[in-house]
Amino acid sequence: MKKNILLIMTFIFTLLLVACNGGGNKNKNKISLSYADWNADIDTTREMIEEFEKEYPHITVELRTDIAGHGETFTNNLVDAAGAGILPDVFATDNVPVIAEKGLTLDVAKYWDNDDDAKLVYEFMQNTAIYGQRRYAIPSFQFLKGIMINLDIFENSGLKTNDKYRIDSSTGYPVKDWTFSEFIEIAKAIKNFPGNDENTVIGLDTWYGAPDFNQVWPMMTNPDFMYDTWDGEKFNYTHKSWIDATKMKMELHKLTDGTTNRYEEGILEEFPFLDAYIIETGYGAMDIEGSWQFNIIQTAKERDINIGFWPYPRPAEGQGTFFPPVILDYLAISSATEHPEEAYLLGKWMSYGRKGWEARIEIFENKRAEEFEEGKPMSLLDRYPVANYPEIWDKIDPLVEGIEGIQETFAHIHNGKPDIDKWMPGYRDFIRWMQDPDNPNNFDLMTEQGPQTAEVIAPIYNKKINELFKESLDKLIK
Repeated sequence: MKKNILLIMTFIFTLLLVACNGGGNKNKNKISLSYADWNADIDTTREMIEEFEKEYPHITVELRTDIAGHGETFTNNLVDAAGAGILPDVFATDNVPVIAEKGLTLDVAKYWDNDDDAKLVYEFMQNTAIYGQRRYAIPSFQFLKGIMINLDIFENSGLKTNDKYRIDSSTGYPVKDWTFSEFIEIAKAIKNFPGNDENTVIGLDTWYGAPDFNQVWPMMTNPDFMYDTWDGEKFNYTHKSWIDATKMKMELHKLTDGTTNRYEEGILEEFPFLDAYIIETGYGAMDIEGSWQFNIIQTAKERDINIGFWPYPRPAEGQGTFFPPVILDYLAISSATEHPEEAYLLGKWMSYGRKGWEARIEIFENKRAEEFEEGKPMSLLDRYPVANYPEIWDKIDPLVEGIEGIQETFAHIHNGKPDIDKWMPGYRDFIRWMQDPDNPNNFDLMTEQGPQTAEVIAPIYNKKINELFKESLDKLIK
């Protein structure tokens, strides 16, 4: 009898233990998170989330597609979502200071600082999105900035090496360690304009309407400068490198002779085929571009137009260290999340984390295999890790197969210097001030007056941008 009572008590105790423990990890209480970004490849995003849920079976993730738009529109919609009490736990943003000032983001410094993968993030990227001791976002992807070149135009151009530029005699292409001055002289020399649609060549499509020289050239010239002369504490527009780059930007921006895709009034009416994305249509020899546009290489190829991706030019031939410019995106963790540690795991998986990148590469490889079987052009990987994962980088080469020139940028990716557009306090306000038509020092107005105005606006711009930086930073660290 005593023995039976003991067995019954043991059985009851076991049932209670199982109940208290939730039946082990298999039946552990679920944690629910939500995620939103503006990635156009929603299928990949869904698959990434599925793989995350396999890795962390106690977490379920809702992909939020109700927050629409890209870039600034997406960020503004995040603010609206927060006001309605429906901000996702993890989300992309095009401007960290905007959402941080509004209290939408969690300081994730303690998670980042204790994460082994974060220690492998490239140095120039580690030091971004930090305000005082607070880290309000984490870097997700880096996109390459480089020069798309029409390989066919160069092959048929007949350009030969001279004292102004170097051309590879075996291909007709520019050398891959070309310089700023060579880049400019080639744009001037290769153009064939005006002309008809059989022989027109435009030398250079610029970066969103204007050459980006003042933002990129100084950081490639001076190892102490980041994007747009940022030195870690202040901007340095009065430095000679910024003034010289701005002068060249203004000089090139004023040309309407086919060196760039800026034309005299009436030209587009006479040559309507030029009112297009000229690198894709085959009329442009070169285009300052980002790797997110690699689909252009594919669509052009279907029309027998061959496009390569050359590294951004360097300050001088034989330069010791090459600092390729890159574009950096960010994810943030909601300050309202009920599960900050798990939300950080999700953010890491979707951004810089090693395991997340392993999953992303496998998903992309499967996608390309399906495209190959269906006889479709295989997609090209357009975004890349921000950390030193050799085994991941080894798998990337086949995913950009056929892009002539890209390996030169990859070889120096550990020295990549990222843009500051999405994380620098006050920077968006400065750009708007600089472009304000009511501003007497409006950049376009100064450009029309000639390159000599670069020296005039340098101290004015320098004062303004550093004031706006400090004002915005003070709001973030108060």
